[in-house]
Amino acid sequence: MTHTLGIIGCGNMGAAILRGALHAGVLAASDVVVAEPDADKRSKLADTGCAIVESAKDIVNVQQIMLAVKPQAFATVAEAIAPLPQPTVVISIMAGLSSATIRKALGENARIVRAMPNTPAQLGLGMTALAVGDGATEADLELATKLFEAVGRVLRVDEIMMYAITAVSGSGPAYIFLLAEAMQQGAEQMGLSHADARTLVAQTVRGAGELLAQSELTATDLRQAVTSPGGTTAAALEHMFEKELPEIVTEALAAARDRGIELDQATA
Repeated sequence: MTHTLGIIGCGNMGAAILRGALHAGVLAASDVVVAEPDADKRSKLADTGCAIVESAKDIVNVQQIMLAVKPQAFATVAEAIAPLPQPTVVISIMAGLSSATIRKALGENARIVRAMPNTPAQLGLGMTALAVGDGATEADLELATKLFEAVGRVLRVDEIMMYAITAVSGSGPAYIFLLAEAMQQGAEQMGLSHADARTLVAQTVRGAGELLAQSELTATDLRQAVTSPGGTTAAALEHMFEKELPEIVTEALAAARDRGIELDQATA
């Protein structure tokens, strides 16, 4: 039987993309085969109705492949499936690994599409960047675009920008969660209960993000609109600026970008 898509690795992100595609009707369950070595993860996918196998080497007769494994696991996957026996679009969501590195490992039949989604895809609120990679054409992005539009927004970029995008939106939810974690800790230290602090922080982060997404104003404009001179917000922000929070964030993004480059160089 020929499947439209074979997904190798189906953790949180792979499962989110799969379920989003099925829910949106981009793919039918009969179109998909999933390779996942973890028994617990395989059992959680049983309700999808997709074909499920244990090993990547059992992904055969597929039109396209999605690599949804961690970059450190790619060498093992490549050993199992390379060289690809026929021209195949390979959609990679692996952070850091360039299309040239992936194609070198999988062979000349691989046509690489790079994708960098993020975890809010689990709620249909993901942000995914897509790039035509080594051996691929614009036409090869068709299925990938539909898959990721089913779980959020899609931005087309040149592949050279993928290291930066991984640092900004791919890893970005973790930065927001750290801020929320710190806000909740501070709220509890001021006497709020754990439950109340969580509610206040979660809704504040949610509302601020939605306001930023829907407003025509910049983040700077919105921040300034909340900040009355000499007020409580100004006191908090003054402390953050004194501690050089903006510089810390900028340097953190650069560190994430540089780690992606290191992962690619280590795998190449």
